[in-house]
Amino acid sequence: MKVLAIAEHFPSPYKAYHYVQFERFLRDGHELELYAFGQHAGGVGTGGEEPAFVSKTRYLPATLRDAPKFLGKFLGGMCRHPFQAVRGFAHPAPFKHRWLNLIRAVLLPAQAPDVCIVHNLRAAINVQFLKSIYPEAAITMHYHGGELPGVPVPPAVLVRSAFNSFDVVFTNTQSSLQHAISRGQSPERVVISQVGFDIETFPDPQPRVYRREGKLNVLMVGRLSEEKGFLFGLQALQALVAEGQNIVMRVAGDGPERERLTNFIAQHGLERHVEMLGRADQHQLKRLYSEADVFLLPSVPRNTWEENQACVVQEALFMRAIAAVSRTGGVCESTAPIMRPYSFDPGSVDGIVASLRTLSRTPEDQLQSLGAQGRAFVAARYDIRRLNRELLDTALASRKAIVADIEDCAVDGVE
Repeated sequence: MKVLAIAEHFPSPYKAYHYVQFERFLRDGHELELYAFGQHAGGVGTGGEEPAFVSKTRYLPATLRDAPKFLGKFLGGMCRHPFQAVRGFAHPAPFKHRWLNLIRAVLLPAQAPDVCIVHNLRAAINVQFLKSIYPEAAITMHYHGGELPGVPVPPAVLVRSAFNSFDVVFTNTQSSLQHAISRGQSPERVVISQVGFDIETFPDPQPRVYRREGKLNVLMVGRLSEEKGFLFGLQALQALVAEGQNIVMRVAGDGPERERLTNFIAQHGLERHVEMLGRADQHQLKRLYSEADVFLLPSVPRNTWEENQACVVQEALFMRAIAAVSRTGGVCESTAPIMRPYSFDPGSVDGIVASLRTLSRTPEDQLQSLGAQGRAFVAARYDIRRLNRELLDTALASRKAIVADIEDCAVDGVE
């Protein structure tokens, strides 16, 4: 099957799920063509050697200011398939955007894919013309949730038109499904499809020991930014240290809040209890997950953004860490039910303190049971092999319906 994937940013150290999905497509024998509007510095996200398909990524202009960089490829494309440019330009849009559509349409493959999947709403807004140039293909997008703080929120009318330009919209959780509907997506065309993992790359860390040397080992992972709530985690740590709990915390990640978090640690004398690790690749993260007793996710909602599937939670569960998570967005849906008693309200330092205090007193055999059930939960639910098959099956079903409609219209036209 020919699969065309379009991402907002690729490669990116923040979106390891892209690598997993794309590599699975290739392993399963599909043809993959990969496009993006930019990339993020800082590694490929998975650690180790860069997958071969990353270097084959092709790029599209994000704005008209980027267009001169694509002049050579654009002229070559115009010679090979000028009618694709015409169809891209003809797609209804403001005049300036029509010129961008023309350029992007020419840069995309001349041969239609069977399935196109566009990751992220902002990328989807940029390629609303896909049905115009590939009328018989299944055109799908994956909605991963709202915009991060600092990222402009598109006008509601633009969001609705983007949603309506796709045959199927996939999204990770029931929470993000409802969020998509609230932003204008038709309920009958949105389908839950979780982000998956290559289970074979998460070796079972047995024998697993909890509370080494009598300490509760807590791990937080993610971009060091306000919406991730790391300051609430540190405030909870401060309270637990003050009451005499034997607890240490590791923080893996980088971002705009790093200085603020580092200053908090210094101001409250927590240096012996906190290790700021900086950015870690996937190989390093798996070791950190396997050494942590508790994976703490203290995320809080901001503007249109709420934590959705929170892939770091599933990664931690694969390595038998116990998840203590914020009850925001789709997080609780994506966490093993047996661990939900350790969840807490977003922004509640008292809730985090209570969860960690309880886990610090939980007997070893119960922690072992929690860890085993957490791993079983994600192994059964998030296998990329099954999820990719289901995604393509759903997309192809929509494609068959599209082709049938085209043929019916042709017959009606003859009659």
